[in-house]
Order: sequence, then C-alpha cells, then structure tokens
Amino acid sequence: MAKLIEKTYPLEIFGFQGTGMGVKGFEPCNHPNVPMLKKEYVFRRETLRDVVNFIDCSFGDGLLIVGPTGCGKTSLAEQVCARLHYPVQNYTCGGSTEFMDLVGQWTLQNGSTVWMDGVLTKAMREGHILILNEIDLVDPAELANLNGVLEGSPLVLSQKNGEIVYPHENFRLIATSNSNGSGSDGMYAGVQRQNLAFLDRFIVIEVDYADADVEKDILGKIAPNIPNTIRERMVALANKVRTVFKGEEDTSVELSVTFSTRTLIRWAIQIQRNIGAPCALSYALDRALLNRCSNAEEKEAINTWAIALFGSSFDPEA
Repeated sequence: MAKLIEKTYPLEIFGFQGTGMGVKGFEPCNHPNVPMLKKEYVFRRETLRDVVNFIDCSFGDGLLIVGPTGCGKTSLAEQVCARLHYPVQNYTCGGSTEFMDLVGQWTLQNGSTVWMDGVLTKAMREGHILILNEIDLVDPAELANLNGVLEGSPLVLSQKNGEIVYPHENFRLIATSNSNGSGSDGMYAGVQRQNLAFLDRFIVIEVDYADADVEKDILGKIAPNIPNTIRERMVALANKVRTVFKGEEDTSVELSVTFSTRTLIRWAIQIQRNIGAPCALSYALDRALLNRCSNAEEKEAINTWAIALFGSSFDPEA
C-alpha cells in the first residue's frame, strides 16, 4: 500500500488566488483510494471553505452535506480530496443498509474464512475519509451505532473476538443527504426522519445548484464546441425546470424530474457528440432528461420551455 506523507497545500490549488492559507493533505503517491481528479470542476468559495475547515480539523464532529439531487454534494467532497491526495472510502446507503455492512464481515476465500474490513473499519484504521452517500435512507436505529465513532470512541469488532480499532487522527466522516434529517417531504422516496442525537454530532452545510455563471463555466470546459449563447440557454432551461420542480413557480404542471448539474453535463456531452445532426438539442435532451419523465404532459411542458428559449432550432416538429 502506498505510504501517506503529510503535506500542506495552499488554497490556490482550488482556484482561489492570494488567500495565503493552507490545508493538510498528502504527497502524491498514486494511492488507489484517492478520488479521480476532474480538472473541469469549479469550486464555490463558501462550501469549499466549510469542507476544507472540516478536513483540517473536524473538532470531533462529522460533516453532513445537504442538498437536492445532483447538485454536487459528493463531488464537492471527492474533488477536495482529489486535490489533497486524501484517500476516501465511499459507500452509497440504502433502505436495507445495516451498521455491520460498514464494519465488515467474515468471508470464505480459497477454502479459508477471512475477515474483511468494511469501509468504516478501513477508514478508521488507515486514516481515510469515509463518505456515506444518501444517509437519510438508512434506518435511524442503524445509524445510532455511529454515535460513539463520531465522538472519537474506538470501534469494537465483536465478531472478531472483541478487537478494538482506534480512530486514526486523519479519519473523517462525511455524509450526504437530500434532506436535513427531518424526513420525506414527498420529493424523495424512502427518506427517513433521523434521530436528533445522531444529527447533533454533525456540522451541517447546505449545497444548492451552482450559480448560472458557474454552470456556464462548467459547460464551457466540458463541451467547448457548443456556442456560448447555446450554453447560456441550456443553463436557463435547467433553472426553469428546477424552480417548477421545487414548486417555486406557479404552473399547471407538476414535475417528477429535475435538472441536476449532472443532467446538464450529460446533455452538453450528448449535444457535442451530435453537433451537425438534425435537432441535436432535442435529441440530446430526450436522452439526458425527458425519457425519465413520468408522463407526456411533463415532457411537453419542458419541450415548450425549450422551444421558447432556443426557437425552431430545438423544435423536432419544425
């Protein structure tokens, strides 16, 4: 396993000049658990500051990143870690997730029974950052087992003769969720109300979709062959869909889908791959978003807004 050697990095590595501040990371060493660097990623100053401060010193808390689907919660944490060369254990939770899934289990290998550390145990042993995605889908009773870990207590492996795993000083726990722990509001199926004692052990930050200028910058890096005016209208359509989805605009249609930054990037990539083809804009939008609509009314509404923005160049019927 690659050896981790600590190094302090200037905040300039995140694209902000003249800060004079530094944050703890590690020397590049091709560690397999360091997230892949995405050069096109654009950081936002406010959320970057929160994540960097937490990684530099957790103050005995976890970090909970809350925001709508596809706004970049996990990417924010991963891309900070990618630039700091900080290893990550990544786990996506679900309704059936149990605490022991995170701890580990005995498995059969080559005729022998072998203990396999789970992501939590491995992160605590080796000083990695554990990212638990969609944590609000998990039964609160299972998450309560993390309370002691979040306070710095060791993990006791009862299945392994009571072995004690003490948390490495570089161990951090970051969780993401679509809700702030208050439970489902109808937008996200399966979201559960979380225990107040569990939530009290987290610093909570809210992340929303990026500003229009940031998303245009992202699209410019992802798909530079798309004209700037088209990219601007793509972002405008995404924000129109988001406001309707969140009920912030009075319309006759209710949307079951929204336009995440991830979807916007997917749309741009499909457009760039099909530049020159008839109706490339609408062709790509179908595959990026509209084919997930639950009914024809939704699809028709989004197409109408797109035609208003792009004109006949978008309309497949024109």
